[in-house]
Amino acid sequence: MVNHAAMLKTSIGIHGFQGVWSVVIIGVVGTGMAQSGAASSSAKFMFTMCWLNIPTLIYLTMSPRFARTKNLAHPYWLLGMNTLYSIFWFAAFVALSAYTNKGISTGLDKEKDAKLKAEGGCAVFEAGTGENEKACQMYKSGVGLAVFMWFLWLATNGIAGYAAWYYKQNTISPFDDLSTPSHEIQETTKDAFSSNDEYAPINRPGTGHEEYDEDDIESHRGHGRSGSVISSTYNSSAYSHEPAHPGRPLSWAAEREPYAGIGGHAPIAPAHSDITMPEAPDDYSYRGARR
Repeated sequence: MVNHAAMLKTSIGIHGFQGVWSVVIIGVVGTGMAQSGAASSSAKFMFTMCWLNIPTLIYLTMSPRFARTKNLAHPYWLLGMNTLYSIFWFAAFVALSAYTNKGISTGLDKEKDAKLKAEGGCAVFEAGTGENEKACQMYKSGVGLAVFMWFLWLATNGIAGYAAWYYKQNTISPFDDLSTPSHEIQETTKDAFSSNDEYAPINRPGTGHEEYDEDDIESHRGHGRSGSVISSTYNSSAYSHEPAHPGRPLSWAAEREPYAGIGGHAPIAPAHSDITMPEAPDDYSYRGARR
């Protein structure tokens, strides 16, 4: 069972680290570009990618977290952004690496200083590109940092790919479906509507279909709606040993004490013969009627 909440936190954590890593790459590549000589287009591309990372990472980390912005965090859009930046960062470190290696190989052919030529590497980089040795060293470091950044994008791209697949299967983002029932709950409720379930009311002790004596049933029926208010009242505690069940007649008035009321005086319903209707007055003038 995949923990979607942990997956969301992992994705947000990786994106947060990418933001910090982008600042590091900006410093390294920017230092190389600030050296003598014209900066290469590949170095400018990687530098630009670092700045483009910041708004993209804000979108990827903030949109799935809040209810008002979850509509913007569609799984397909998240997958598209992660895939796009994975491709861009792959192109960025490949381009800068190719530029650095080409500058070194060209410098070996153009370098006239035998000492520098024997040293090789970044020592001849200036002869091949016009940029000094320190720029070459910064670019090499930038390539290594960019490779790590690419691996981070691959990791978040994998999480986004799973989210898109989950959305296609369930029509809901896994980052919204965080209440997956546990295995124990599923095992307990899988037969909720089956008579084989031990939790079914029909299988509980004392709730079976016991046989009743016909005389007892008739005696229960005799306590229906007839009788005074006192005889129809009951003590609810008498039901504690008789769980309700369809088909089980209840003893409405057996073994129950009459209601004593407050202070021991129970209310008695008046007899029907004592009830009289008030006579209507002959004079309605007090109500404003006309004669």
